Order: sequence, then structure tokens, then C-alpha cells
Amino acid sequence: MDMSRHVRLPVLFGFGATLALAASLANANGYPESSEKDLVAVCEAIQDDNRLALHKAVKRSRISYKDLHKGLVCNGEDMLSFAQSNNAISTGDYLARRVNAEKSVLTAKR
Repeated sequence: MDMSRHVRLPVLFGFGATLALAASLANANGYPESSEKDLVAVCEAIQDDNRLALHKAVKRSRISYKDLHKGLVCNGEDMLSFAQSNNAISTGDYLARRVNAEKSVLTAKR
């Protein structure tokens, strides 16, 4: 039997799983397909709590922070909630300032 056939299947499966994960990070409804990678990069930067990467990703997407705040969904959450659920304090504060959110938006309520 050809061993390369047995190796290719798991590699293809792994690649497909990676694409599915990346696609689930950003819900790009209402945005052009070409900017999906940029939107995924925005979600990843928020998750990594990396303000520089976030700024670069938003700039590449050519969509304003306010418009992203209105429509971008990362793992089923808006950007601020996603930052809060991933303990991304730096990017959460930065996003709150950029979209003029009140501090109460970032505070957990009972």
C-alpha cells in the first residue's frame, strides 16, 4: 500500500478543521467575502489581547471600529463581549474608547 495516501488524509482533515475554526471566529454576514480573512484577523487580535495587531487588522479591513462594533461577531459575541470573555483587557479598553462605549458595557452585571 502507498503510505502517502494514509498521510494525506489526516493532513487534509487537519487543514479542513483549521479552516472551519477560522471561519467560526468571524461571522462575516454583510461584508464582502474578500475581507473575511481581515475580519478573522480582527477577532484573533482581540483574543490575543494584542492592540497593535488589532489596529493593523482593522486598518487592513478598511472598516471603521464603529461599523465593526455594529456588525462583527466573534464566536457568537460582539467585539467587546468577546474581549471580555477572553480576558483581553487591553484590547477591550481600547475598543471601548474607539466606539465610545460606556464603562458599564465592560462591567459584568448580576
